[in-house]
Amino acid sequence: MNRSLTHIIVHCSDSEWGSAREIRKWHLARGWRDIGYQIVILNGQILPSLFIPALNGSIELGRPFDGDMFVADNEIGAHALGYNDRSIGICGIAKARWSASQELSLIHLLRDLQRIFHIKTENILGHNETESGKAQGKTCPNLNMDGIREWLK
Repeated sequence: MNRSLTHIIVHCSDSEWGSAREIRKWHLARGWRDIGYQIVILNGQILPSLFIPALNGSIELGRPFDGDMFVADNEIGAHALGYNDRSIGICGIAKARWSASQELSLIHLLRDLQRIFHIKTENILGHNETESGKAQGKTCPNLNMDGIREWLK
């Protein structure tokens, strides 16, 4: 059953290093079907001992999605309870703070996704702004989402 794509939920990895490949490993180890997010924004710290500055702000695809206006069963993410079947999950590799390159990539990415999928600015949320995120006391994505939404207007 296909559901309309209505939201984008922004997260952070709560780690200082990582990539879509690493997050996929972490999520599979928890018994999940795949990585929970459709998109990952790197900070350049790929592994604890491997920093590649040129990758800071680069974007990787995680869980597949086919680019239409609907979320098919095989595209449902695992990132925000109550939103997984109608949203794109974006995760920045960050703990307390995103890099400037990551924030810039996020804004460009959100503009592109809004244009492609007709997502309203008010439907771009941080995980901490969702009902389940609030209930769990999340601070993720550790970004000023009001400021991000202002940039998008």
